[in-house]
Amino acid sequence: MNDTTVQALTELARARQAELDERIAAWRTAAGIRLWCGPGCGNCCTLTVNATLPEALAIAAAGLDDDLCRRLDATVAALLGHARQCGDARAFLAGYRQAVGPCPFLDGTGNCRIYPRRPLACRALLATRPPDWCGVNLAELPAFERDAFLAGLDRTAVAFPTHYAAAPQSMAGDFERGLVLAMIRHLGFGVTGSLPLLAWLAGRREELSAALAAGPEACSAFLAAHGAHSPFLVQLHIP
Repeated sequence: MNDTTVQALTELARARQAELDERIAAWRTAAGIRLWCGPGCGNCCTLTVNATLPEALAIAAAGLDDDLCRRLDATVAALLGHARQCGDARAFLAGYRQAVGPCPFLDGTGNCRIYPRRPLACRALLATRPPDWCGVNLAELPAFERDAFLAGLDRTAVAFPTHYAAAPQSMAGDFERGLVLAMIRHLGFGVTGSLPLLAWLAGRREELSAALAAGPEACSAFLAAHGAHSPFLVQLHIP
């Protein structure tokens, strides 16, 4: 993958993120739904985040300071260690918060240090309940409390059984699929996966570029060499 391709994909990712922001702003005006997201809430930043490779390339291209690089290294080490202990995606997701911890791009005040470059998935995760609920594992609640919470959700507005608004996630999904298709046009296949892991791999620019240029099998070998060849860590989309 040459520099021209990288630039084209990163510019497309930024354009789609800007377009999503505009669509979400219009949706918020029309929908009239109260959203509780704001500076410093940060609880959703302990969830797993999947992103497209173009978005990770855009983050890496803008540069990460030494502190962010150290945080990213530590998060990826914990993430890969957790993945090795999990037999499937369900177990990986269930134990993610405890095993991996918060996003490495989150600062000590609960704010995102890459906010202008955050991926589509983050832009679209908008809470219809107070921020404390974003840090709750529903599976750990007493049945009566969990049932009351679920009964109070507007199923026409949220991605049930979560309290996150459904429409922005649907918009983001469309843009993510578009970025995958753009990768397929440029490279013959697409790549999505864990945001911290993809950003970490994107920092290994020459090695990653060579693997992508050589095709899906070479990319799989590259992922395996870094302990990341797992369907719930990185997904290859081969037409």
